[in-house]
Amino acid sequence: MAYLNFCLQFFATISMLIVFEGNVRGGYKRSANTNLFFLMLLSDILMLFTGALDNYVLYQNSFYEKHKWVEALLSGISDMAYFLVLCFFILYLDFYAREGKKISVPALVGSIVSAVYGVFWFVADFVGGIYTQDADSIAYESLYMIGQIGGYVTGLLSVSIFLRRWKEFNRRERIGFAMFIFVPLIGSLFKGIFKNITIMPILVTISIVFIHSFIQMNREMLLRQQETDFAIMQADLIMNRLKPHFIYNVLNTIYALCDISADETKQAISMFAVYLRTSLVDIDSHRLIPFEEELENVRNYLKIEKLRFGDKIDVGYDIRTVDFTIPPLTLMTIVENAVRHGIEKKPGGGRIIIASGGDENGYFVKVSDNGDGFDTSSVSLSEFKTDENGRRHVGLYSTAYRLKNMCNGSLKLDSSPGEGTVVTLEIKGGSIDEDSGSR
Repeated sequence: MAYLNFCLQFFATISMLIVFEGNVRGGYKRSANTNLFFLMLLSDILMLFTGALDNYVLYQNSFYEKHKWVEALLSGISDMAYFLVLCFFILYLDFYAREGKKISVPALVGSIVSAVYGVFWFVADFVGGIYTQDADSIAYESLYMIGQIGGYVTGLLSVSIFLRRWKEFNRRERIGFAMFIFVPLIGSLFKGIFKNITIMPILVTISIVFIHSFIQMNREMLLRQQETDFAIMQADLIMNRLKPHFIYNVLNTIYALCDISADETKQAISMFAVYLRTSLVDIDSHRLIPFEEELENVRNYLKIEKLRFGDKIDVGYDIRTVDFTIPPLTLMTIVENAVRHGIEKKPGGGRIIIASGGDENGYFVKVSDNGDGFDTSSVSLSEFKTDENGRRHVGLYSTAYRLKNMCNGSLKLDSSPGEGTVVTLEIKGGSIDEDSGSR
């Protein structure tokens, strides 16, 4: 049986090395999830390779009799690597699509139990008590059932995390995680039938293949598509902010001020420079900024528009809290839309109100205007979409996209033709004291 086990595990080792090499050559986006997946994959390769060598040593009976410590070492490393796979999996499951979040209690307990049992099995392979083996058979000893507890505890804790996050996963993710959790558990029930075949390493490897096929590859493709969308979105936003008519009108306003007041002209140029800086520099930022900083940029922008339109634009503020962070240019984009598509088109002008508030559970920013409003069915916040006039609402899509991906936030839109528009930005948490992305 040792030779059969050697062939099975050696073949599985080569297969997983090919998977690993393919992922490295194909390139991947570094993240906590990806790093945990690669640690799980490398632990599996270590488990298979040392398990294959262990069985090869058993097969070489004369060498085994003289160097039993070599077999014990290889067996111990293989068993410890198995529990490392379980440890990294429960962390992978817990952190999946939750970048930057704290580890949950079940994941913490499961990872500790796996690590402790890995050391326990490593030591036991030298002193005995769990199992003994030779080239033909495996005999289980008195501590065997105690040695199984660690795997079952980690498995049950993985099930609890999986069920708690069930609604957060899509169909492919549910299949991949379920296969990893239940295939080894079901396999352990049939271990008695295949008593002398080390079936668990093969089953765990098959489970990792399911993770790779159903989850990791799909996530990598999704991240690459998001990067492409983000690049297109950045280009569209830059062009949107460099609208020739807006720059032309602002420069005309500054030109007219030159004959009225040198101080007001200097102030207008300074505000316009700040607007250009935030529009062209912060748009490339992948970090959160204090809401107070974003609000100050918006105030500068609205002062420029006040210079252009005078009393046609009335601005009100109801700022109850600023102690949180936000993706750059999110509020700016919404306010610009309110001016350009709401107030500017209304002959008599209109009013914009910017409000903020929240508590320890989250924060909101609300931008209301009494402009013309529009039909919200022509706008998609989850994909690029053009309205009946062929216009792309890239500003709203960009804001919704960056809120979701940078701070797990959301955008709510309420508007009707002739009745104005209310846009609400919701931010989950994001306190300046707690958020590592703030500056």
